[in-house]
Amino acid sequence: MVDDTVQFFAYNARGRWVIVIVDQQVKSRSEIVMGISRTIYKDYYIYDSLIIIPHIKSNTDDNDYYEDINGDDKEYMDSFLLYTWLPFHADGQRPILLDDWIIGNESSSKIQRPNLFPKKIPSKINTTQLKLLPLLNYPFLLKKGNCTDDKGLKHYEYDGPEIRLMEIIAKTLNLSIRYVESRSEESTYISRVKQVIYLISIGHSHIGIGSIPIHPRAVGFAEFTDPYFITGVTWYVPCPKSYPRLKKISETFPLSVWLLFAVVMVLTALVTWCRSKWNKGLEIANYESGLMCFYCMWAVILGVSVPNMPRTSAVRWLFLLFVWYAFIMNMLFQTFFTSYLVNPGIIDHVHTIDELLDSGIQMGYYKEAETSYFADESDPISEIIKSRSEDCSSKEYKKCLLKVIVDKDYSSLRSELYADHFVKTMMPSRKKPLCSLDDRFRSYYIAIYTKKNLPFLDPIKTCLNYLTAGGIGEKIFSEFKYSWKYQVSPDAELYDHEEKEYFIFNVSHLIIGFYILASGFTVSFIAFICEIIHKFLYSKALTILSKTHS
Repeated sequence: MVDDTVQFFAYNARGRWVIVIVDQQVKSRSEIVMGISRTIYKDYYIYDSLIIIPHIKSNTDDNDYYEDINGDDKEYMDSFLLYTWLPFHADGQRPILLDDWIIGNESSSKIQRPNLFPKKIPSKINTTQLKLLPLLNYPFLLKKGNCTDDKGLKHYEYDGPEIRLMEIIAKTLNLSIRYVESRSEESTYISRVKQVIYLISIGHSHIGIGSIPIHPRAVGFAEFTDPYFITGVTWYVPCPKSYPRLKKISETFPLSVWLLFAVVMVLTALVTWCRSKWNKGLEIANYESGLMCFYCMWAVILGVSVPNMPRTSAVRWLFLLFVWYAFIMNMLFQTFFTSYLVNPGIIDHVHTIDELLDSGIQMGYYKEAETSYFADESDPISEIIKSRSEDCSSKEYKKCLLKVIVDKDYSSLRSELYADHFVKTMMPSRKKPLCSLDDRFRSYYIAIYTKKNLPFLDPIKTCLNYLTAGGIGEKIFSEFKYSWKYQVSPDAELYDHEEKEYFIFNVSHLIIGFYILASGFTVSFIAFICEIIHKFLYSKALTILSKTHS
């Protein structure tokens, strides 16, 4: 009957099973109970069972419920015996009589309120060794070595945060674990994941571990715990560049600003000159000259004193207004100039997948994992990414990430664990050499896989949930990832250049000021030459006129 049930129906091996023996000629109840219990556990992992056996009584009034009843006297069934076993307790490999249901008796039971389904899995489990198959996944799960015991059995040693987590669970539950040899890392990650799930499904191993994500297709082959770690793949893009300082200054003060500033200065000089002329000798002679008015306004802009202050109130108010205008413009220029020298800002980098596609940056991802990255084939964005991307295999992921950091014209879809390991081992001194999009492209929920109907799945899940909720799991993972900083790659010196929080102020940052100074010198020199020529021509003209009159 059990064969028919498990063959044609989805059965729950961890449920409560009631098995009734209909044969009244039971010779040895102990052997029958243990035989059935061991068989259904070995073949179907059914361990929580209640076996009901009829008790046959003869006219001799034999009250022995544990030995066979023989003889030719008339026999009749007077009760039912209820048996179970505790397979994972230290003394559980024997039948246990739970109750005796007496036929025709009002009390019906010899035990008041018996527990027909006692707890079968104790807090400390007593069982044979469980085989654990780790999935080698550098740098998260590593093989340390192997050794052979006195019996010639080979034992393997592995290290990683998930191994340490599993060892805590095994110690808590008193589980005995033997590591099975893992498949070589030479094969692809996806093929190794499929291999681990397949080996678990056929019984080669009881437990599988090693950054194995939960996948709906695996439900028919194995079971898994709640996720204890969430990771994923992300598009890594070039980090934003620092804005060029001179470009920032030139954009803040473009040519139009300087032209408007010059127009204001010229108009102020013209109005001052016209107003001084209007006063008819009441104003100082310097302000009655158009050239001297322009000179005085230029002196105000440069912040130097003028030869004379104006006398009339109208010219004074106009002069004071221009002084305040020049002061404010100078303060604004100095403030922005020094601010941009210290922190010119950054060029905004890519934040979303749409911005990445619009930027035209070359893209790359692991082509063999295409089916897991782009599960929805009808997604138009996936089709665009496929058409514009090149292959970036798992063996060359360091080159791809270097292109993102160094060349700054490349983006790579990569596992967060690999990217974190790359930064810590190749650029430990850099503050943030690798940037990513705001949202994760694909999320993966990592869990422990077990053989279907494994009795210890629930206690493993409970213990694992306690570890993750208490922060123990996060502590183990963070400490392991922190240790990567001490595994610096020999090539790190080529790329690990410490980022400086300051800049060296040099002459190039004052190039605009020197341009203005050179322009002033040029204009002054031209004016000086013009004055010499004017003086020469004026003197020559006076000489000619004097000779003519004489």
